[in-house]
Amino acid sequence: MTIAISLSVCAFLFLGNVLPSTAQQWEAYPMLEARGLDKPSQILSSGSQSQSQLQIRSQLDRAEPNAQTQGNYFKNAKTNVVTSEYKVDSPPNYLTQADILDNSRLTTVNLIEKYGYPSDTNYLTSEDGYKLCLHRIPRPGAEPVLLVHGLLASSASWVELGPKDGLAYILYRKGYDVWMLNTRGNIYSRENLNQGQIPRKYWDFSFHEIGKFDVPAAIDHILSHTKKPKIQYIGHSQGSTAFFVMCSERPKYAPKVHLMQALSPTVYLQENRSPVLKFLGMFKGKYSMLLNLLGGYEISAKTKLIQQFRQHICSGSELASRICAIFDFVLCGFDWKSFNKTLTPIVAAHASQGASAKQIYHYAQLQGDLNFQRFDHGAVLNRVRYESSDPPAYNLSQTTSKVVLHHGGGDWLGSTSDVIRLQERLPNLVESRKVSFEGFSHFDFTLSKDVRPLLYSHVLRHMSAHLSG
Repeated sequence: MTIAISLSVCAFLFLGNVLPSTAQQWEAYPMLEARGLDKPSQILSSGSQSQSQLQIRSQLDRAEPNAQTQGNYFKNAKTNVVTSEYKVDSPPNYLTQADILDNSRLTTVNLIEKYGYPSDTNYLTSEDGYKLCLHRIPRPGAEPVLLVHGLLASSASWVELGPKDGLAYILYRKGYDVWMLNTRGNIYSRENLNQGQIPRKYWDFSFHEIGKFDVPAAIDHILSHTKKPKIQYIGHSQGSTAFFVMCSERPKYAPKVHLMQALSPTVYLQENRSPVLKFLGMFKGKYSMLLNLLGGYEISAKTKLIQQFRQHICSGSELASRICAIFDFVLCGFDWKSFNKTLTPIVAAHASQGASAKQIYHYAQLQGDLNFQRFDHGAVLNRVRYESSDPPAYNLSQTTSKVVLHHGGGDWLGSTSDVIRLQERLPNLVESRKVSFEGFSHFDFTLSKDVRPLLYSHVLRHMSAHLSG
């Protein structure tokens, strides 16, 4: 009752300032502006693959690169094997303060190469024209595994903690060929075949399109490149949502995945505990108001929702932390007990990597609902698009891949009852496992200081038990 009253008051306060002004015609790069940067063409001149890591790092000291310039760095990239002071088979036990500051400035590729791992950058185009970036730590001939990040994240999710705790590094050391997808709209996958596309058109996607187009394109590319018949798949948050969408919309891809592991399976949200999603769920049918709250068609790093809801993750002693000003954590929750605060510069630098307002809105539509379904355009448009006044539910029975669910008791977006509802509908469930740590939250799946023993050891156990051969 208290939360409902609070959200109603929030809605009332916001309604006086929800209509977009002329100056708010949904700038396409609000996240870059939030970091004090100009538009892409004004940031860096084109780089080339022949630039040394030190040259790139020197430029990174002046500005964090955006997708366009990163694309220029790594287009037509070949596998890079770099000389490093670090050894792959003996990762450092901790990151020094110098490492933390350095890593906060590095791209995914730079982070991989810094620690002596080979890197490979691949580009592909989805069927609907989005250019996608696949980062890879290549081990030719080995079992390929595809990692798909969560909402507002990027491939950096799998490497930002460093070689000791970063899942991508761990998987490579265990003998896997590691591929990391950057879904449409994040800083590594900003391009579209229609270069003149207006922001409203470019950002017109949710996790539905990511599941229907991005993930299948990545799977096809990996299988074609490696000549393997199947892959393993690990998805965090939206990375799991997109997988189940893919199996429903394009079921022929399910047999191409030997084992799927969902870290924080974000599918059913009837018992959603995110105050932000509860609040946004009140704006059904009022998309223009929601756009203004989120900062435009692309979610702004400065969305006014941060100030309104950050008290849900930050107490008085924590309010000064950069974590409290990041929408990702305000939206999904944050567990201070499991977080190594010295890593704040790295985590803050690799957060808010880009997402559309429609992605958030689709999740908001699901909160409090028993269904996992397509985007709700309203009764009239639904009849045009779906020939029904209600959006159709996704068919989870077509998820014929083997599936392991890893969920946490403190995850705002993965309540026990919602996970049970999901597991009951999966025809080939291997295990549904609750992480054995009280309060394990949404971002603990990638950021917890104890993520290796609590989670990754079990992920590896299942992977080795289900090698595709």
